[in-house]
Amino acid sequence: MVNRFALQRVNFEMFKNILFRMRYIYLACILLMLILVLLDIFVFHKKKGGNSETKGEASAPSPSSGKPMDNGRFSIEIGNCQGTGEREEQQDAFGFSPSSKWKDKGFLAVLCDGMGGLDSGATISNKLVSDIIKEFPYSFDELKNGWILDSLSAEIYSEYFGRGGTTVIITYLKGDKLWFASVGDSDLLLLRNGRIYAMNQRQEYGNSLLMRVAEGALSIDQALTHRDAPALTEYMGGKHANPDYSIDPWQVEDNDIYLLCSDGISDTLSFEEIREAMSMGPSRCAELLEQGIMRKNKNYQDNYTAIVFAVHDIRGGI
Repeated sequence: MVNRFALQRVNFEMFKNILFRMRYIYLACILLMLILVLLDIFVFHKKKGGNSETKGEASAPSPSSGKPMDNGRFSIEIGNCQGTGEREEQQDAFGFSPSSKWKDKGFLAVLCDGMGGLDSGATISNKLVSDIIKEFPYSFDELKNGWILDSLSAEIYSEYFGRGGTTVIITYLKGDKLWFASVGDSDLLLLRNGRIYAMNQRQEYGNSLLMRVAEGALSIDQALTHRDAPALTEYMGGKHANPDYSIDPWQVEDNDIYLLCSDGISDTLSFEEIREAMSMGPSRCAELLEQGIMRKNKNYQDNYTAIVFAVHDIRGGI
């Protein structure tokens, strides 16, 4: 007859041996759980707090935020911010012309917002920024009909056949004149003498609806609440681009402040909130815009990017 106490002892020893052999599996599981927790924290931080670390990636080198530069007529002070919002990928891109060329060739700033509903928004927006800067410098005569954007849009179309695209906004300051061009719904705003001005027109279906309101075809409420009002009527990536642009460059004034921004900023913050931020100067403006977006805590917050620059006359008046 088997001694049941001896049997229990054998079973206990077997159980101890099994636990001993499995200790490495337990340790590996604990380590894996720690890695997953740290990864989750990192991803959450990138979504909520992406800012200066993502500035201008895959774009031309950016001047230091807030560092005054000189184009021969004005000192130029720059601020910028960028974040991913609640999106999985950063599809905005921005860049500047080389600061070494500002005095002789002028100052160029460009911002693109890749279209998330289409293919390769991030790739297209970053490449377009790079291509626009690569073509620099320009003359105002070359730019006045927006030729560069039409040809670059055709290049994107030849690769993606309308299945990928981006918006774009460009400003080009040379001497005391500034030219702009834009395609899509990114914004160019000017703060002058405390008042804010929208310098470009968003190329959205909603603007076509407002024209129909003027013709009496529908009411203002119908136009503003139409589900397709935010849809783009123009974007970079079609066979042709029809930009909104400066027919003639306009006169820059001392202490003008310009803001180029993707709709992740202008669709989240009010004009008054943006005006107040711009009034604080470029570097502080960029900080306040980002803080305002964080405060709103908007569901499905889009990527957001801003370039802010102020011009200060260094010749004692125009």
